[in-house]
Amino acid sequence: MKLDLKKDHNYQNGIYDFMAGTKSIVVANKEIDIEVDYAWDYASDPVITPTIIHEWKYLDKLVSKNVLKNARSILSIGGGGSSRTHEYLSPVTQEFTILNTGMWDLVNAQIPIETINTYLICATGEDMPILDSQIDAIEIPATLDHVIDARKVIEECYRVLNGGGKIGITLGNSDSWYRKVVSNLRIQVTSNHDHHHNFHFTSKDVENLLSEVGFTEVKTIGTAYLKLPKTIERKMKAPVLLAAHRFISNTMLRLLFGNSKGGMFLTYAMKPTAR
Repeated sequence: MKLDLKKDHNYQNGIYDFMAGTKSIVVANKEIDIEVDYAWDYASDPVITPTIIHEWKYLDKLVSKNVLKNARSILSIGGGGSSRTHEYLSPVTQEFTILNTGMWDLVNAQIPIETINTYLICATGEDMPILDSQIDAIEIPATLDHVIDARKVIEECYRVLNGGGKIGITLGNSDSWYRKVVSNLRIQVTSNHDHHHNFHFTSKDVENLLSEVGFTEVKTIGTAYLKLPKTIERKMKAPVLLAAHRFISNTMLRLLFGNSKGGMFLTYAMKPTAR
C-alpha cells in the first residue's frame, strides 16, 4: 500500500501520525471538533452484556464473509483498540491497515500474524493519507456515526478502493423495532458513555449514501433483533444460551421483522470496475 507521505506527518513507535495536533475540521464553513481520543475497553464496561458481545462477534463474521473474504489489502476505519478484526482476516490477506483519530486505539490495536504487513495510521476518514486505488476491502465498524462528514468519508473510501473492491459498514440502527417501541412509550433512556454520536443512521440512510457516491450491489443484513432486560442479558453467559439467543435474534426475528428493523446492521457494497 502506498501512503501520501507528502502530507505532514510523524512516524514513531510504528504509527504514522498525520493529525499533527489537529482537533477539528471545517465542514460547510463550520469548525467541528474531532473525537480525538476516546479510550474504551468494552470488556470492562458494565453496560456491555455477554449477549451484546455475542452479537458483535456475529457481525464480525458477517463482515468477514461478505466484505473481507479474498481481499489482499484491508483497511479498517475506526478499528484498533479492542476490535477483533484481526481474527477474521482472509487467508490471502497481505496488508492490514488501521486508521483512527485516537492514538489510544492505535497503541492498543490487536495486530495480526507477522506475515501480514500492518499499518497504523492516525488520521481522519475525511482526509485519508492513502493514494488512489490501493485497497481491496474496507470495514467501518461502528464508526460512521462518530465522524464529522459521513459523505466525505464514503467518498474517500471510494477513492482508495480498487475497482471491484468492497466496503462494509456496521452500525446500531436508529430504526430498530424495539427503539420504536421505546419511543412510542416515551421511555427515558440515559446514555452511559461520555461520547456522542454525530449521526443516528438507519440502514436505508447508509444504503442511499453508498449509492449516491457510486457504489453498486448495495445490500443490508439486519442483526440483533432480540433485546432483553439487562438483568437477564448479564446472566446469559453459557454458550448454549448465547447460541439460542443468536438463533432467535438473527434467524426467527429477522424473518418476522425484515432486514431493516434489527438493533444493528451490516450494509455492504462494491466499487464498480472501470470499463
